[in-house]
Amino acid sequence: MFGTFFNVTMIILGSLIGSLTKKYIKPVYHTVLMQSIGLAAIVIGIHAVIKPLDQSTLPVLFIISLAIGGIIGTAINIQDRFDQVIQKFTNSDLSTGLATAILLYCFGSL
Repeated sequence: MFGTFFNVTMIILGSLIGSLTKKYIKPVYHTVLMQSIGLAAIVIGIHAVIKPLDQSTLPVLFIISLAIGGIIGTAINIQDRFDQVIQKFTNSDLSTGLATAILLYCFGSL
């Protein structure tokens, strides 16, 4: 339980620090940082999927779940809703960083 609160606190703190310091980082460095974080998230995600998938008896269920989840997420327009909630609090690109942080720290640890 402590880990969950710690993750939430660090995500919020990191997002606030990132939104405050973004204006001091050149766009080329911002692009490189976002690409490296994205690559890290992809690698962690692939590792988290491949390792248990080798031992799974239903690997097709994973593919079907991704497809159904993608269809449902698109149908309810979850990305735009997420962006709208974030835009109520700030007028920056916080939603991209926050989504990356949530995926990396919360879902990555699962």
